[in-house]
Amino acid sequence: MRKRVTVLLATAALTTLTLAGQADAAPSNHPTAIAHGRAMAESPLANQTRYAPFTLNHNQSVSSDTARLVMQSDGNLVVYDEFNRARWASNTVGQGWTARFQTDGNFVVYTRSNRPVWASNTDGRPGSRLVVQDDGNVVIYDGSRAVWATGTNH
Repeated sequence: MRKRVTVLLATAALTTLTLAGQADAAPSNHPTAIAHGRAMAESPLANQTRYAPFTLNHNQSVSSDTARLVMQSDGNLVVYDEFNRARWASNTVGQGWTARFQTDGNFVVYTRSNRPVWASNTDGRPGSRLVVQDDGNVVIYDGSRAVWATGTNH
């Protein structure tokens, strides 16, 4: 019971931080908030699905209940858990500028001069989706098949 309370309190704290950080987020009619003609829920307590094209710029993130995918200002793309522990990283510190989920299905970290420095290598899969899942994993799906994952489920 005590662990559950601790997890709930930590989740509430992260939700508050996430919501505060989204104060400058794009309006609900922005292309990243609309997928295939339907508005997407922005609740940080649910799986977050993004369809291409989608870009994470410096200090932007996408969150679920137990994971937060962040394009950090230091150039690293990182997955944090609900306790704000880094669970996965692209290892692009000092290089990355933006992370783009492209229409070909590839998720790529680019430098300021538009040179790729990390990729999921999932190109050739148009219509794929990037999901920050409630189980803590970040996954690219082609239809119902997972084609790439951070392996951070817990």
